[in-house]
Amino acid sequence: MVTRPPTVRRRRLGVQLRKIREDRGLTLDQAATYLSISKSALGRMENAQVVARVHEVTYILMMYGIEEGDDLRSALVGLATGGRSRDWIRRHKLPGKGPNYGEYVMLEQDSSELFTYHTDLIPGLLQTPEYARAVMASVPSSGLSDIDEGVAYRMARKEALTRPDPLVIKVVLGEAAICQRMGGRPVMIDQLRYLLELMEWPNVHLQVLPFAAPNNPGVDGSFTILDVEAGNFPIVTVDCLRRRVFIEDEEGVAAYRGVQAALCQVTLSASESRERIERTVHDLQHCMTERKSR
Repeated sequence: MVTRPPTVRRRRLGVQLRKIREDRGLTLDQAATYLSISKSALGRMENAQVVARVHEVTYILMMYGIEEGDDLRSALVGLATGGRSRDWIRRHKLPGKGPNYGEYVMLEQDSSELFTYHTDLIPGLLQTPEYARAVMASVPSSGLSDIDEGVAYRMARKEALTRPDPLVIKVVLGEAAICQRMGGRPVMIDQLRYLLELMEWPNVHLQVLPFAAPNNPGVDGSFTILDVEAGNFPIVTVDCLRRRVFIEDEEGVAAYRGVQAALCQVTLSASESRERIERTVHDLQHCMTERKSR
């Protein structure tokens, strides 16, 4: 029988429960006796082999002396609760994407802030339907069986940007992302105009990393850092064709935070980035006009 690997939340919750127990000098046997929980049940929670319920986590933390109102307690109960994504995922059918896609989207919906660096692609949360369709059609082996469903799902993800407490998204785009004519000139013109509109939103921050930058701290490739509100933790994701890698350890996240800071030192300013995008729109429109006049 094939078993699904534990989710990011379950792994984090298990690690924290084990750390709290060990900090109190308790063996698994001693903790099980103290908590009146079977050793196997407690061990499965700590090893992320089962889903720990909210009432179980609340009870364990209370018994370990972590009081209500403590930030750690709030974070761990948040991990068990799952956050706003539980309702969101019920309303939107997951398309036939590759492994970990659903988990990423749930983390995205549960985040308060997101930083993403893309070398040659507009990130999904900022895409128009036509641009998204062109992207999906470009990768026939992505695992997506129905492009219409994939586009609809991607557009639904953007609810995070307009909810009452909207997701704050900070983006660094490689200049190639705005220069490649994904889907053709009309599609790209509409996409870039949409970016210009989004840049007026208070929760959308976008800067361009120009070809002329003296160095590129993100030379290893695109990545995303999510500040997950439900559980209060940051996580890095790196995408491949059929796989998404989650980087959870503090050292790994810190390394990508360093890249984020370094990237922001060599990008164009917000106003310069806007001018660069406007110039690209103008150039694309000029090319289309010239072609029609021939």
